[in-house]
This record gives sequence, structure tokens and C-alpha cells, in this order.
Amino acid sequence: MGNPPKKKDKARPHQRQHPQKPRFPILWKLIAVAGLALCGMIVVLLVKRAPQSDISLKIGDQTVPSDVFCLVMQQNRSEVVSMYTSQGLSTAQTSFWRTEVEGKSPARALLDDTMQELQELAAAYQLAQSCGFGLDGGLGGVTERMETENDLRSAKLEAGEHVYGLQSYTLQTYLSYETDWIASQYCSDAAHPGMDISQSQLYEYYQEHLDQYQKYDDISFSYLKVDLNQLDDSQKQVVQTQAAQLAQEMTQGKELQQQAAAYHALTPYMTHVDILSDQVASYSRAIGDVMELGWDLQPGEDTGLVELNGYLFLVQCTSRVEYDYQPFEQVQSVILSQMRKERYETLLQQTADSLTIEADLTKLESFIIQEMEDANGK
Repeated sequence: MGNPPKKKDKARPHQRQHPQKPRFPILWKLIAVAGLALCGMIVVLLVKRAPQSDISLKIGDQTVPSDVFCLVMQQNRSEVVSMYTSQGLSTAQTSFWRTEVEGKSPARALLDDTMQELQELAAAYQLAQSCGFGLDGGLGGVTERMETENDLRSAKLEAGEHVYGLQSYTLQTYLSYETDWIASQYCSDAAHPGMDISQSQLYEYYQEHLDQYQKYDDISFSYLKVDLNQLDDSQKQVVQTQAAQLAQEMTQGKELQQQAAAYHALTPYMTHVDILSDQVASYSRAIGDVMELGWDLQPGEDTGLVELNGYLFLVQCTSRVEYDYQPFEQVQSVILSQMRKERYETLLQQTADSLTIEADLTKLESFIIQEMEDANGK
């Protein structure tokens, strides 16, 4: 199969949709991870205090254990609280979970969200059992399987043996482990419904998602970047004056780095980078502002003097090696994996929607109200 013609207007790094590319700085990643860990601890503590009495809930062929129901309920709690407090309700009200807004109470909204997620969870185990993946008891047996796995890991650790991954699972992490494993098993076998994808279907997907398979150019920049907020008034005046003089010289086709060497106040703020195609994503996190300003420049072109968000910029492109789309043959396996994942997600949702629910929803709503009010000491 041939490759498409070269695309003239290439997408910028921030416009290209690459699932693997992080969209925020490392610091924010760490904050996000810390926040998730804290949320996980809170959920674990809340689930541990769940009552011993069992709920009665079956979705399709899957029995939903009380601890799984409580886990999913607590995971959805904060979003429901946020939604209703934004509409004027206060959690300080003893009747918060019972008070209806536009015909629905927070308890009912939490039940709806919980049930939607549980249906998707039950669908995964329904598919696993229909394909003969084992997992005795399906969703209903998840707690017992987790406890068995934790006992095995504990015994290995006591014997001085190495344990891969977590030393022990919580219910939350074990459910994640099993559902990921189910998806992987299902998507790895073309014999499973929806997983047999023809060559023509792969190529059609490639054509429809070309931007995902466009290789970035190799590009080099020389640039001036000054944080004006870090300068006092006299320093700022000197820097701005010299930067304006430098920018004027650049209109004559000069090399930025070479010309900047003559300006003592600017040299500490000059940088040169050579960015290879596979480094664009990482550099865009570090100097995204510079790359945004200079991405469309051709060698020898510059941005002129730009003041943006408290910074002073002057960016010049010094070289560029242009690339086209990655050949279909090179990304064919990636496309196959992506298409199978997408089809699995669609099948999972269709299965979830088709499953019948055996439960008294009024009792489940009452259960949620009791749980939430007990947790708040009301």
C-alpha cells in the first residue's frame, strides 16, 4: 500500500494528538500522583468502615460483593458532592443526601453513578467468563482471589523471595489489575469477537488518523528568554534596550547567537538547542513557550522581539530537517493494538448496556444515605 502525499501544513506539537505525550510539567505530575495516593488512602479507610451486612445486587451473571459496591460508591462520592454543593446545597445540612435538586437527590445521583461503573465492571467479568479466562466466581469472587494472591505474596516475602509489583493489593488495585489483564487477554487473540481486523481496515484507520503518525521535524533554535519579573527596574531597562538593538540587527539576516555575544546583559539568557524528532515531546514540556513561538520558522527566520507573560523572547530557527508521515508498514502493529483497544471498549460498553440488573434500587439508595450520614456523624 502506498503512503499519502506529503502534508504541507504540519500540526504543531501542542495540536497533535499523541496519547503517550504528557501535557503538564513534571511538578504537576508529582502533585497529581500525591493527590491520587491521598484519595486512595481516604477511599480505603471509608470502605473499611462499611457495614458487615451484605447488599443484594446482581448484574447479568455477576454478583456484586458489598465491598466492591462500597468501593465504587466512595470513589464517586466527591464528584457528586461537588456537583450538588455548586447548586447551593451544603454538606452541613443533615438532609443533604436526601434533598432533591431538579428531581434528584445526591443519594440517587451517587447510586446512578455507582451503578453505571459497576455495570462496566460486571461487563468485563462477563466477557472474561464467556471467553474462558478462568477467574472463578467472576466479579463475585474478586475479594477471595485478592486475599489468596496477597497470602502468596506474603509467604514469598517471608521466605526472602522476590515479589514483582506490589507487595500486597488493596481491593481497588486488584480490581484494576484484573480488569487490565482481562482487556489484554481479550485484545491479544484475533479469534475473539471484534478482534479480527483486516489489512484494509488497518489502512483505512491510518488514513483517518494521519496526524497521529506524522513524524516531527528535527529542528534547532537559538533563543533569548528573559524573566523580566526577576529584574529590578535598572536591569530591566538595560536588558530591554539591548534586546531591542539586537532585534534590529536581526532584520539584516544575522545569526542570533553570534550577534548576542556582543551584548553583555543578554548573554546569560541566550540558549541554543538541537531537537531531534523523537525529542520534541520532552522539549515541549521544558520549553513549550519557545517552541510555540518558533515552530513555524524556517532556517534563518526569527520571531522578532516578543514580550509574553512577563518574559522577553527572541527566537531564531537555525536548522530544520523535514519529515513526512511514518509509513503505514512501520506503524501497522501500533494501529492494530489501538483498534483492538477501541473495539474492546465499545464492546464493553455494549455489554454493560445489555446486562440486566437484579436489585431493589430503593434499598440501595437507602443504604447509600445511611452510609453517607454515618460517615458524617449525622
